[in-house]
Amino acid sequence: MRMMETGTVVIGTGPGGATVARELAKKGKRVVLLEKGKARDWSVGNPLAYAAMYDIRRSRQGILVRRGITPGGSTMIYSGNAYDPPSFLKDDFGIDLAAEVSEVKEELNIRPVPDHFYQNYPGTRRLVEAAGELGHAMKPQARFIDSALCDPHCDKCLFGCKRGAKWTARSYVNDAVDEGARLVTGCDVREILHVNGMVNGVSAQTDDGPLTVFCHRVVLASGGMGTPEILHRSGIKGAGTHFFTDPMAVLLGEMKEGSGTFREITYTVADESRKGEFVFGNVGAVNAFVAQVAAKNFSALPRGARMKKLTGMFVKLCDEPTGEIRADGSFHKAFTPKDEALMAQGIEAAKAVMVRAGVRPGTIAVAKGIGGHPGGTAAMGRVVGTDLQTDIENLYICDNSIMPVSGGTPPVLTLIALARQFAGKLA
Repeated sequence: MRMMETGTVVIGTGPGGATVARELAKKGKRVVLLEKGKARDWSVGNPLAYAAMYDIRRSRQGILVRRGITPGGSTMIYSGNAYDPPSFLKDDFGIDLAAEVSEVKEELNIRPVPDHFYQNYPGTRRLVEAAGELGHAMKPQARFIDSALCDPHCDKCLFGCKRGAKWTARSYVNDAVDEGARLVTGCDVREILHVNGMVNGVSAQTDDGPLTVFCHRVVLASGGMGTPEILHRSGIKGAGTHFFTDPMAVLLGEMKEGSGTFREITYTVADESRKGEFVFGNVGAVNAFVAQVAAKNFSALPRGARMKKLTGMFVKLCDEPTGEIRADGSFHKAFTPKDEALMAQGIEAAKAVMVRAGVRPGTIAVAKGIGGHPGGTAAMGRVVGTDLQTDIENLYICDNSIMPVSGGTPPVLTLIALARQFAGKLA
């Protein structure tokens, strides 16, 4: 058995964990950063990312959840959309992240892609125009993307980014290492060690055998699914319930004439008028097609031969936190009647936009129940306090699992800002 000793162990390298490790290391703190996945850079920027970096799991009720298991976590395979924190953080918990959000936006140059990108997107433009004619405002979305490095016809954000145009938490991991943090990849944390109500280390399994890291502080940031599994194994009660996933429905249809959204960047515009219930917007043809395959809508497979005529849209639901991650690692998540009703409304709105834009109604396929923002399973008020500490002294959680309910939108900006504020207090 290998043994190490440090001041702080950070488990997970997504936006929460990577930010905490970076901020503490910059302050001269001793940090060991543990990541279950490996880098596997050969897969970045192509569909092989699904085999090398994705963990795709399906609940017994059919909800599919995708997450990244690799340095950088799910930011390696996210679309790069940036949304401000949900209002409940400030209103209900007194957590004001305005200053940190402003700093992150400035540092990472978060903004929509330039207008000239859209001038070369005939399919997306048609969707926006059709939405406007139906009374919906599909507006450009702020992105973690450097447009100077981005190829506007790539649309491979969900496979990773070879050009370095999309910000990922891997850059913060690298910053932490440059500041003296130690990174261990391929490290499956099995248990958080604690004695008399106080943390004293972490037990893990690596390719080189068992590893124990002794420390006086642990920051758990393994995400809405990984965090409760570790808490369960560590004998810490209360985690795993109130699971939400922000599930999507991805629609795919064929244009009557003209081109679709082939080689047009996914998730660049969206209607947010019903945020808190659902949002909907555009999807590139390839990603919309892959979603049908992931959802086992195999009747859509022949349409791959007509990819240039295909058009995609998404509906992202703000779902109720009714799922559960169990001690054996299985998870349970289904649509509630309210979820079903809201998703149906969103799908009908998206279908109407597609038909108005020139899609043949009979060709529209829907891949329903694809989740991407697992959370709620170690929430404030149930498992952690507003200081993010659990009942175990010096065991903290800083990832999407601490959100009591879904914000209904991508949480990356919120998690970076929250982690900055939290790390500043720790340091």
